[in-house]
Amino acid sequence: MSAVQPVFRWLLAGYLLVILAGGATTVRAAEHAGGEAADAAHHGAAESGGGNPLLVDPDLAIYTAIVFGVLVLVLWKFAWGPIVTALDTREQTVRDHLAAAEAKHEEAKGLLAAHEARLAMAKDEVREMLEEARRDAEATKTQIVAEAESAASARHDRVIRDIEQARDSAVRQLAETSANLAVDLAGKVVQQNLTAEQQAELVREATGKLAAASPSNN
Repeated sequence: MSAVQPVFRWLLAGYLLVILAGGATTVRAAEHAGGEAADAAHHGAAESGGGNPLLVDPDLAIYTAIVFGVLVLVLWKFAWGPIVTALDTREQTVRDHLAAAEAKHEEAKGLLAAHEARLAMAKDEVREMLEEARRDAEATKTQIVAEAESAASARHDRVIRDIEQARDSAVRQLAETSANLAVDLAGKVVQQNLTAEQQAELVREATGKLAAASPSNN
């Protein structure tokens, strides 16, 4: 706006100069017409008006051309430059704004691309974390099942060993008891001349002792 204000000032000055030139031309024309009227009256002419308006005054034409030329030169020197400068400045400003907008657009596109890349990377990381968690869960489940199976197998083996040990102990105890009863019974049979009823009584007594010594009663 500041660059355009001098242009309007010079245009206003040129307009005033043209008005002044026109006024001076009018005064000269009036003086010229008055002179012709005086000459006509002096010579007794019948005409009461001025000169012929179609006649061209060379002095007036030269003066007007000079004023017009000066006005054009003044406007060319002092007004045309600011006008061109203002137009160039405005055009450069528009270009700068367009370049800045284009740069902002490119920057926004770059930021958007970077954001999309980070988002894709984050999605990949989350997917990898989920896969790793799933693998860990599968491994943990497999380990827990294996440990449970191992513990159950160990417990089963321990129970089997305990049963076998108890069975072996019972068999040994039963064998020892049977041997002792057989020895005791044989000794009684050898020492005494037993009847059939006494022998049956000894058998019942030995059977009772054997039943009392059986592991099922312990």
